[in-house]
Amino acid sequence: MDDTAPTEESVHVVSERVADALPALSRAERQVGRVLLADYPSAGLSTTAALAQQAGVSPPTVLRFAQSLGFAGFTELQRALREELTRHSSGPLIRLGAPAGDGTARQLIVRDGTAQAERALESLARIPDSSYEAAIDLLTDLGRRIVLTGGRFTYLGAYHLGLHLEQLRPGVRMFNDPGGRDLGAVIELSHRDVLVLFDFHRYQRSAQELAAAATRRGATLLLVTDSLDCPVAPRADVVLDVTSATDHPFQSDTAAFMLTEQLLNVVLERLGEPAYTRLALWDRLREHELLP
Repeated sequence: MDDTAPTEESVHVVSERVADALPALSRAERQVGRVLLADYPSAGLSTTAALAQQAGVSPPTVLRFAQSLGFAGFTELQRALREELTRHSSGPLIRLGAPAGDGTARQLIVRDGTAQAERALESLARIPDSSYEAAIDLLTDLGRRIVLTGGRFTYLGAYHLGLHLEQLRPGVRMFNDPGGRDLGAVIELSHRDVLVLFDFHRYQRSAQELAAAATRRGATLLLVTDSLDCPVAPRADVVLDVTSATDHPFQSDTAAFMLTEQLLNVVLERLGEPAYTRLALWDRLREHELLP
């Protein structure tokens, strides 16, 4: 039995490693990968024989699949999945106690900020071109209404994107209480709408319910999340997954805000002159409330 502990990277991105590796795997190994992603992470927590049976392959193929992902064996892959589940079920209190390290406040802030920015950039680079293009196509489609919302904390990312997006194009609406005062907006969702949903760990049941309601009404779902195993991901038409991992108790929104800011730059460029005109009108109407 292999007792090698999984790396920190494997704990957070098992599903991403599977998705990235699929094109290079053998046909039989791809079958294992698809079964795992379709029922993630449960399928990977069963026995080798059970996963092999689900995928229609032999048990040695499951072992080769794990090794192709960089694990020493299937036992190590399962350990990484269990570590991931443990982390996903824990809030900031569980992560208290990590030492801040030596240095002044400025040194600590700059050091940790640099590390967080590097994590954010790495996660942005992992998103496929096709996902970026699909998201930008939706955000620049003036024939569609854009509706944005998120969870208790991730609503901030949705609101940040929406506040800027409404300066660039018409048909943008934000809401933060889909089960209450914004219920009418949910009922009115249709095939002409794009729901931009931010859902980061710890995932909320309300996000799942909203995604289900939106897809039943024919709306297109653009999900911004921190993992491909987010419960809403199977329903989404487009998924942009960025890291929220951090060395400290509270998860990080650095990558999410970096994503929204860069998306806005591309959206402005793609929309062109109409967006510049709208920005000019927006500024003119706000002149009276701005200090010189």
